[in-house]
Amino acid sequence: MKRILMILMTLVLITSFASSSALKKPAPDFAGKTLNGETLKLSQYKGKVVLLDFWASWCGPCKQEFPFLVQLHHQLKNKNFTVIGINVDTDIQKVSRFLDKQKAKPAFPIVFDPKGKIAGLYRLQGMPTTILIDKNGVIRYRHTGFQEKDKAELIRRIKELL
Repeated sequence: MKRILMILMTLVLITSFASSSALKKPAPDFAGKTLNGETLKLSQYKGKVVLLDFWASWCGPCKQEFPFLVQLHHQLKNKNFTVIGINVDTDIQKVSRFLDKQKAKPAFPIVFDPKGKIAGLYRLQGMPTTILIDKNGVIRYRHTGFQEKDKAELIRRIKELL
């Protein structure tokens, strides 16, 4: 956990201006291994609205957000929408324990990013970080943190892009 915190703090110091300047730019493509061992590339989702969610098992707001993401994906998956979870834990066992505790299991892919390579591409400033990407692969919304009040705004923005 200390290593992840160090990585995140370094990213914050390097990229303190990232959130607004990153909007309306092409989303950096990446390839990563899912928890199922498959290779996932962001570019394979072109033509869909994608919600990238960077999270960790130790993150309190991530624990609150996760059931909402599972529900959101379930409700909108047939409307050219998907969620892709990017987990930044360094221990895959912690990820498994986190997922085992979930009442509703995610039907969306989760990419394991223990070295923070994908997180670095997106210049994270905190956890969780949610990034909405339009059907053309352009970043249209970015939000760090999670509170109940954030749900309505996120849903509104997703519907605008669909």
